Amino acid sequence: MKPYQLNYLISSIFLLSTITACYFPSTKDIANSNSDQAQPTDTQEPSTKTAIINIEGEKTTISLELYSHPLFTTYFPAQDFIPESVASGEGTAVWFYANFGGTKNEAAYVQFFFPGDANTLDELKQNWIEGENGLLASNGWRVIDTTPKVAYPWAKEKISFHQPEKNITGTVYLGEAQGNAFYVVTHYPVEYGDGFTPRSDVILQNLDTE
Repeated sequence: MKPYQLNYLISSIFLLSTITACYFPSTKDIANSNSDQAQPTDTQEPSTKTAIINIEGEKTTISLELYSHPLFTTYFPAQDFIPESVASGEGTAVWFYANFGGTKNEAAYVQFFFPGDANTLDELKQNWIEGENGLLASNGWRVIDTTPKVAYPWAKEKISFHQPEKNITGTVYLGEAQGNAFYVVTHYPVEYGDGFTPRSDVILQNLDTE
């Protein structure tokens, strides 16, 4: 199965929805369901916190909720995003779909994908990102810029793209955690930029894969 088929898995693959009832103190909660909700954990991470972001030149305080998954944790603006997750033999994917004003838009999302067969960044690029059937070509994303200089400590490379036919823009981040490579995509209509970018940045800033 190729990367561009992942978005169709939600309707055909069984979602991981079983949440373990009891935890050891160091175990993170599982949040794997269609429209996942942030779950409390037994770690020192608080279930909620606030952040200050800059939207159209104005500083705005937003509330964040903890999202806990066996592969990572992060914080997200629950009033603005709906998390959904799915897993198969190909790997594990989690989307945070924009839900601005209570309207879900599946063209505006942050996606995390942890493939089952890519242990290095080179394997990730070869099998999932580049090439005829890779993420970029199969979606019609045109590369604007590629750089190893990335603001997030977990990211090793940043690929900026544009899809002019649909007026879509976004970024593919290549990351590595505990010796395994993964990627993160931000994807949104150009007109969403001023509101989407600072909100999605909060999700990426708070990513913890340890």
